[in-house]
Amino acid sequence: MRVALVVCLAACVSACGGNATAPTGVSGTTATNIAGTWTGTIVSSNNATVQYRMVLAQSGSDVSGSWDSTSVSWAGDISGAVSGSSFNGQLKFSGTASNGTVCTGTANVAGSVKASTMTWTSPSGVVGGSCPAPLPIGLTIDVQRQ
Repeated sequence: MRVALVVCLAACVSACGGNATAPTGVSGTTATNIAGTWTGTIVSSNNATVQYRMVLAQSGSDVSGSWDSTSVSWAGDISGAVSGSSFNGQLKFSGTASNGTVCTGTANVAGSVKASTMTWTSPSGVVGGSCPAPLPIGLTIDVQRQ
């Protein structure tokens, strides 16, 4: 019995010895290409759902572009980065209230990106200066590639 235990222990020690190589990590994550024109909706918890269009350019993981609404006078710029199938960035907002006041702000947005659809959210919505109309909060942007 002792001999079997010693042989088993020796076999285990010799199996663990040697020149072990640590596993290597994945070398970089390929960013999903989201360059192009996208259309869909932007839903806000305190404003009506509006039609939404954005045109994006991408260099590596960096994304920039512009957006506008075809149903209200909202527009702005988009900047951020894609990592794998996720986007994290900022949406700049400019809109004209019914009294002619131009309201501005920014919304931090994040969400999933796929080859043909994207969904971004911003729970806090647009944060900015004073505006006679409520700035959109609780945003969900759903778009499809055109």
